[in-house]
Amino acid sequence: MSEFTSLSGQLLVSLPTMQGDYFSHTVTLLIEHNRNGAFGLVINKTLDADLAALLGNQIARCPPNITVLESGPVEQGRLFFLHTTEAMFEGTIGIADNLALTTSLDILDAISEQRGPDNILAGLGYAGWSGGQLENEIQADVWLVIPYMRDIVFNVPFDERPEAAAKSIGVDLNLISPTPGHG
Repeated sequence: MSEFTSLSGQLLVSLPTMQGDYFSHTVTLLIEHNRNGAFGLVINKTLDADLAALLGNQIARCPPNITVLESGPVEQGRLFFLHTTEAMFEGTIGIADNLALTTSLDILDAISEQRGPDNILAGLGYAGWSGGQLENEIQADVWLVIPYMRDIVFNVPFDERPEAAAKSIGVDLNLISPTPGHG
């Protein structure tokens, strides 16, 4: 069996070779990556959506200042919360240093009661890869793999995230040809 290195907690930046695709000009945070496949959330495609309106009457006091992302093309009605770990909830999964994923709406109650995490993003949908698919895409120069950086997930303006992530490892996306290097 070949050696396997998990990329869980890493950032994937789409390279300019990926044009006209859902993932063109995106940064995806890998939540889980193993031999069976990968699961991640796109962290730079904002939706012009109000979380309270999306949830309807499910929650009485929904904080108004949570950015909602289109976090992937799969199950776009499914809601995920990426957040820092000052507060943890039932079913919360640790991803990287001071970073977690929660699907429980308890997080919204905690925020409205001033006991929630300092940083939070809401996302609809996820990105998924079958076993070996992501590795093949990385070998085909579709993705740059970047170590997790809290600033890129929570502080860098959304439209600047691909360039900022690439620059963190010394890569200028503007200098990469949109034509694949090899197939």
